[in-house]
Amino acid sequence: MARKLTSQKRADLLNASIKIFKAKGFRDATVKDIVTEAGASTATFYRYFKTKDDVYSQIFTAFLVGYGEIWSSLYTSMSGPVKSKEEVLQVAAESFRAVLAYYRDNRDLAKIVFRHIVPVDERFVDQTEALVETTFAQLEEAIEEMRRSGLGRRIEPRVGSALIVGAVYGVSMLCIVDDRRDDVDSIVDQLMEIVENGLTHSH
Repeated sequence: MARKLTSQKRADLLNASIKIFKAKGFRDATVKDIVTEAGASTATFYRYFKTKDDVYSQIFTAFLVGYGEIWSSLYTSMSGPVKSKEEVLQVAAESFRAVLAYYRDNRDLAKIVFRHIVPVDERFVDQTEALVETTFAQLEEAIEEMRRSGLGRRIEPRVGSALIVGAVYGVSMLCIVDDRRDDVDSIVDQLMEIVENGLTHSH
């Protein structure tokens, strides 16, 4: 029971931190703001976190780790020989859905971690860039495999991966995070319409 209470107190402080960082930004937020929001004492805060920077670092890292786990699972599903166009489209739709759902379920975290294009804090640039570069490399690998199988268009893998990452990130931040839309399936359907048919009607 004591362990459960301890875990709950820490979770309450993390949730309060997310709320305060989102409202005031990291630099203007204070430990006092956080403990007031959490209904805890300053001593309780320092029992779980060394500094305001420490709790921010844990929040940021948690978001990146969660995203990394999602992407790792998606990469596994994309790996290997491509069997059919239908399989490619199914994997694409599942990938879009998983990423958009992650942003939907972690809106406040995303708002803290990203300020549109760049991370809020330069200390985390290396972590973010490493994850982005891994994503690019693995997408390029998948696109190249589609080209070899005859299912992919004559698009450079680097160009294709940049288009995909940019589109998914933009939709995630603008539609899911900023507009607070929950209709992930509807957005995925629209993304897949573009993937299959482009933006214009064929004549």
